[in-house]
Amino acid sequence: MRSPRIMVLGDSLASGMHDDYTWRWQLAQHFRRTGTPAEFVGPYTGTFSMYDDPVLLALVEGKPIPTGPDVRNPMTGSYREGHFEGGHCARPGWTAHAAKASVRGHVAAERPDFLLVQLGFNDLATVGPPEQALRDLTAVLSEARAAAPALVILVASIAGTTTWGNAWFRDTIRDYNAKLPAVLAALSTDVSPVALVDMHSGFDPDADTYDGIHPNPSGELAMARSFADALLRFGVGHVPLGLPPTRPHELPLAEPTIAATRARDASIRLTWNRVRGASAYQVALRDVTLGQPRQVGPIPVLGDRWLAQGLTAGHLYEFDVTSARGERLGPRSKPLRLTAGR
Repeated sequence: MRSPRIMVLGDSLASGMHDDYTWRWQLAQHFRRTGTPAEFVGPYTGTFSMYDDPVLLALVEGKPIPTGPDVRNPMTGSYREGHFEGGHCARPGWTAHAAKASVRGHVAAERPDFLLVQLGFNDLATVGPPEQALRDLTAVLSEARAAAPALVILVASIAGTTTWGNAWFRDTIRDYNAKLPAVLAALSTDVSPVALVDMHSGFDPDADTYDGIHPNPSGELAMARSFADALLRFGVGHVPLGLPPTRPHELPLAEPTIAATRARDASIRLTWNRVRGASAYQVALRDVTLGQPRQVGPIPVLGDRWLAQGLTAGHLYEFDVTSARGERLGPRSKPLRLTAGR
């Protein structure tokens, strides 16, 4: 008898970002520790890497945004420890609205026995109200079953957030979660069971995320435990996934080392080393010639470079860079001074 094949279908909560453990990794480790045979399948093996994302690279380089197939992140990011055994089908920003167009092909190619679905947050944030999100989720499940009629499908509720968006958005999450169980129950059959994974009850968005949305190490474990409990009900696993007595720590953020080059148009290109655990960087500058105060850029930089444009030729500028993980900041880099256009 072969090992059960598990495919994770989700958004950034499931894909993780470079240097995350990810809940997928934690679930796989739990199965390995407890002697549970399981094979994770999917088209991707890594996490989301902001350093290799075509759209983000274009933004930081001041180039036109690519379109079409060239916009897809290659999912080449590393894990906090080791690597992920197998594959997955999760990527940042994904919605049920978009996934319904390709999930049949992924299921047909990977032949999973279990489909672990973590979608919905981006649907509510960018696509439409709970009713539309649930219709699109229903389409995702129908398309998956078209490729695998006996598929067992485990669907996570939305963990939620207490800080992101406004009160209206948080109400839509509660509305979606309230309606989700009935929708899944109506879709479940003896041949292809559909079950709810309660991700909301055991998850604290304040303590279990680093930015109000994405899981930190303790949040990854909480998510892994929820899916492990659901799989246990279907005979995958021997014991529940236990949580450690103390919360696992985040990676400390190091001080970046920066360098710069000048261009004839008076722009200055900053580069810095990649800080392990950083999810973004703050870039600050000041016009020393005019005696201006230090100004932090309004938008975090998702990458290891930045093009400073609109500078005045002949003016002396001072730059510094700080690594960030949500609102947590590392030490500021040593300032670097450069004269624009010379």
